[in-house]
Formats: sequence, C-alpha cells, structure tokens
Amino acid sequence: MLKLKSVTCKMLDSSFQTLPFMGVQLSSNSSIAILCAGVERRDNESQISHVQRNVDAFKTIIPHIVENSPKCIIIVAVKPVDVLAYVTWRISGFPTNRVLGVGTMLDSSRFCNAISKKLGLSADSVSGYILGEQGEKSVPIWSSVTCAGVKLRSVYPGIGTADDKEGYNKILQDLIENERAIDKGKGANSFAMGLATSVICESILTDANSILPLSTHAKHEGKLVGLQGIDKDIFFSLPCIVNANGVRGIMLQQLDEDEKEKLFTSAKKMEELLQSIEW
Repeated sequence: MLKLKSVTCKMLDSSFQTLPFMGVQLSSNSSIAILCAGVERRDNESQISHVQRNVDAFKTIIPHIVENSPKCIIIVAVKPVDVLAYVTWRISGFPTNRVLGVGTMLDSSRFCNAISKKLGLSADSVSGYILGEQGEKSVPIWSSVTCAGVKLRSVYPGIGTADDKEGYNKILQDLIENERAIDKGKGANSFAMGLATSVICESILTDANSILPLSTHAKHEGKLVGLQGIDKDIFFSLPCIVNANGVRGIMLQQLDEDEKEKLFTSAKKMEELLQSIEW
C-alpha cells in the first residue's frame, strides 16, 4: 500500500507486447527504449560492486538497443538510476538529451504528498522538488515549495530547516525509511516506477514540454543558478523540460545556500563513484 499511496501519476492507456531479450530486434526503430533490466543488490554488497555488475550487464544490453533503434530516446528505470543513466549515455554514444533516468520523480511526488497531508490539502495543491542523486543523498528544495502559487517559506520561514518546529524537516528521512520498507518487503518498486515512466513517455510522445525532475547530464552549472563547480560528466536529477526530443533544457531555479551546498556535495560524491567504475 505504501507505493499506491505515494504516487499521484496518471497512467496511460496502451497496448504492448512483451519481447524476449534476444528478440529486441522486434522493437526496431522504436521512439523510446525503457531500460528496466538491472541486477539486485546482494546482502552486504558494496555500492561499487553492485554498480559494476550493472555496468557489465548494460555493456551487453545497450549495444542491441542502439543497433536496432538508433534514433530512440532511452529512459533508465532501474536503480541506481543516476549512475546507470550515465553508464547508458557513455555506452550508447547518444547525445545527452536522448538519455534520461526516472530520477527523483517518485521522491518528488511523495515529498509533495507528505507536505499536503500536513497542510490538510490535496497532493496536487503542492508543487515541489527533490533533486540531486536519487535516494539517501537526495536534496529537498524547500526554498521553492509552493501551494497555490504561494511559497511556503514566505509564510513559514523555518520550514524544512533545523529550526523547523512543525516537523517538516523530518519528511525526507520518513520518505527514505518508507522506500527501504518497500524494498525490504517487496524487493522492488515496479508498479510506482511504471506509473512514473508512463508520464515521461507521455511527455515525449505528445511533445508536451513538461517539467519533470529527471536524471540528466548535469555538467557545468549554468543550469541551476549560483551552483558552481560541477565540471565532470555526471547525471543526477534536475527539473527537466521534456518533449519529443527528450530533455530540451533545464528549468532554472534559485536555491538557498544550504541547498547549493548539499547539491554540490551530492554531485561530488557521484563523481567519485563514477570514477571508480571499471570499463
């Protein structure tokens, strides 16, 4: 039930055919390829070991996609999504706009849902993002959370800070613990991930120019105002404008100093992890 309660995405009506891996040529000339094939993390396995096993698997999978659908947009929908979006981009040779990951779409949806519950409002009344690396290193952007166009910080300046006496600053940790409970109880987040992926596909197929928090190429930060120093090729979640060409661009945001520092730290940790991959 945790998954069903946390997602407010719209599901697309669609007909589809399940293809065996070796029958990927049956999907030739697809507009979109969705990568859901990842290897599960073993008990007590290190992060880099888990990443390396996924990289080895992607070295086999991605060339088949590129060969059969050379003009497609690739959506990575498997954890660790930011690392594997980068891996997909590097192996495929595709331009950065045509490789993206589901990123923090679910995290952001849960974030808004949790805030709306505390406010006693519907989830679609709240707009806000969690950015950076998906998971425990993600960064809630409290400075831009709005309700009916009103920034919550203008009403409650301490929201999300260490001085927050209303408990909003506990939301991120609660979301992380809920995600752990889902992973432990079910082993996957497939239904919610499928719903989120359908929204991305709809944005691409309808040329919608939707703004979604997706894992995208984040080198050089003219992309987030005032966030400097990301000078390596990394992928993590930013507010992406998504249309028929994939990621058209990034929606600029003003961040407070704490958010800038946390995103910069998240980026540097991602750099270190990517540099440890054996190609």
